[in-house]
Amino acid sequence: MSRKLRFVLLAIVLGAGAAGLGYALHLWQRGAATESPAIATDFTLPDLTGKPRSLADWRNKVILLNFWATWCPPCREEIPGFIRLQERYGARGLQIVGISIDNPEAIARFWQEMKINYPLLLADDSVYDLMMAYGNNKGGLPYSVLIRSDGEITATKLGAFDEKQLENLLIPLLPGNSTIPN
Repeated sequence: MSRKLRFVLLAIVLGAGAAGLGYALHLWQRGAATESPAIATDFTLPDLTGKPRSLADWRNKVILLNFWATWCPPCREEIPGFIRLQERYGARGLQIVGISIDNPEAIARFWQEMKINYPLLLADDSVYDLMMAYGNNKGGLPYSVLIRSDGEITATKLGAFDEKQLENLLIPLLPGNSTIPN
């Protein structure tokens, strides 16, 4: 990106205020290569116990949908941050949901090792179509989709999330105080 374009974007963001900043973050997170639907696409996949789970199971919650695999180093790196965020904001309406593209035994071992505190779903043959429906036309991992409590997609990200960056996106979506705790 050219220096002039960066300056123009910065001026627009600063001039637009808080709403503009939120929208700019939204556009930056989605990126030009990841077009996703405006409203979350429902699906049903089994959890680690084999129970079918639907996105609708977490209706009225802020959802971070994360496509990942145990063999993916960036996926493994972001999971401890997800665990902390789920612990910190779960009672305020955050629900992280992992969709793993891996074999069930490896997922179960990793879930136990990491003490993952959010649901993990097992991908099936439809997962690549689902990722594409959510804007991941490259099929890369990790891939995350941030969904407001009303079902509107506010951000997508191909690649690992930084915990603080994700927290900054989550806070305004959660009910109650919109400040980040120290």
